[in-house]
Amino acid sequence: LSMALKKLQGSTGYKLCCRNKIRSLTQKLGMPAFFITLNPHDLMNVLVGNFTGISEEGWRIMTYQRVCFVVPHPGAAPMAFHEQIQAFIDDILCYKWGNELFGTCSGYYGMVEVQG
Repeated sequence: LSMALKKLQGSTGYKLCCRNKIRSLTQKLGMPAFFITLNPHDLMNVLVGNFTGISEEGWRIMTYQRVCFVVPHPGAAPMAFHEQIQAFIDDILCYKWGNELFGTCSGYYGMVEVQG
């Protein structure tokens, strides 16, 4: 049953599948050099405003109105999150691009944890 539910996020089969991927990466590439946790803040990110059509200056002027603005635009926050994570992988890790800030990156494993 756990293998049938391996694509259902949060299920026991999904967690087992993720653990197996991490184990196989560890066998192939060795132990990880370090772990990084990224926690982008949706309400401070200018990209959220850009994806909904607000200028950068307009977004910076807004304070508590950002919360009221993000709620009816549910697609903007995930798009901004994806852009930030992809920029981290491309610009900081430089995966498959050569040496950069942390040296040569031979592999990485990313996971998104959802709260609530």
